[in-house]
Amino acid sequence: MNRVGIALTLAASLCFGQAVASAQQSAAPAATGHGAFPVKVTKTLDSSKLKEGDAVEVETAGSFKLADGTLVPKGSKLTGHVTAAKARSKGDSNSELTVSFDKLNITSGKLLSIKGTVQAVFPPAEEQEPMMAGKASGAAGGGYSAGGSGAGYAAGTVGTVTDDKSGANMQASSKPEAAADPKSVGVQGIHNLELEDGMLSSSGKNVKLGTGVRMIVHVDIF
Repeated sequence: MNRVGIALTLAASLCFGQAVASAQQSAAPAATGHGAFPVKVTKTLDSSKLKEGDAVEVETAGSFKLADGTLVPKGSKLTGHVTAAKARSKGDSNSELTVSFDKLNITSGKLLSIKGTVQAVFPPAEEQEPMMAGKASGAAGGGYSAGGSGAGYAAGTVGTVTDDKSGANMQASSKPEAAADPKSVGVQGIHNLELEDGMLSSSGKNVKLGTGVRMIVHVDIF
């Protein structure tokens, strides 16, 4: 093969390789941003009543901006699905609940594709001292202290949490929400509930997050 033939062959190979790489990049879009923000449970999540694939929805607990400057108002919806749910039965050591979020529906009408996992869990903004089964709760103001404030969140006071052997069972609060630090990880201020790699577990009969429970959700935005 002469030099001209060799050069044409190399050029064709190079173009083919670039085309394949471009097609692979188009087929697998990279995340355009990531971060963590507080959300609030608006409908009870109960591992004894949920199953894999069930839809879940929470709402943002305050206003914040994404990396590209998009404003996400308080009350925007974060939707997803249950990836694992189990009530504790005979022979089990724990009940479990795992949810994955895939859409952020901004109240302005913009819909973003995301991949979100639970990073931290907090009681409702108003709580009392967490109580054990069969015991009266303590005075208001115990059990939880906000770890810090994020953009768009104002610190509030502490009010009512009920926690017993049946799982975490929190009630809604109508007073201002306490700040939840987006850097927080794990379970804060709730007895008998653990979080590891996005999976919530409890030694109680079920994992139950009532209306008003707050979570920090870590998201990658596509």
